Amino acid sequence: MPIHPHRAAAVALLLPLCLLSACASPKAPGAARPGAGDTVMAAQLLLTDQCLTRQGLTPPRPGRRPADAEEQRRVSDALFGTGPAELSLTLPSGHEVRQHTDGCLARAQQRLYGDQERWFRASTTVNNLKSRAPAGERTAYRELRAHAVRTARTVLESVSEKGTTR
Repeated sequence: MPIHPHRAAAVALLLPLCLLSACASPKAPGAARPGAGDTVMAAQLLLTDQCLTRQGLTPPRPGRRPADAEEQRRVSDALFGTGPAELSLTLPSGHEVRQHTDGCLARAQQRLYGDQERWFRASTTVNNLKSRAPAGERTAYRELRAHAVRTARTVLESVSEKGTTR
């Protein structure tokens, strides 16, 4: 069974995050801290990797293909969710953006941002409309992003201190 085109695109977008896994490594005292975006992406990657591993799946990595199409489907389903997308937002252009709430990525977003549905709405609106996004959505985006940066630092620090997330 081939991977759904939207999932293939999402996998292609997430794979570069794998390169940021070094952000989860302990740094020497006084070393520069990764930027906020890198910190959130590294924590999201760590959380999704742990979620996939708990399900007996191998997290995707650039240059490493799943054993077979069935394994690729299982990883995709576990990472992005299955069934009808629970979150949906129609942009002024008429383009509809949808997202699942049941996959490893959704769980990571819930943990990092504290409110996956609010983050989905704010980030989709702000990322697509930029400065034309309503002020309330821009404010929500900034608040949720700041929350994610704080949570990501905690997640990554817990790994460097204990070897697992809390």
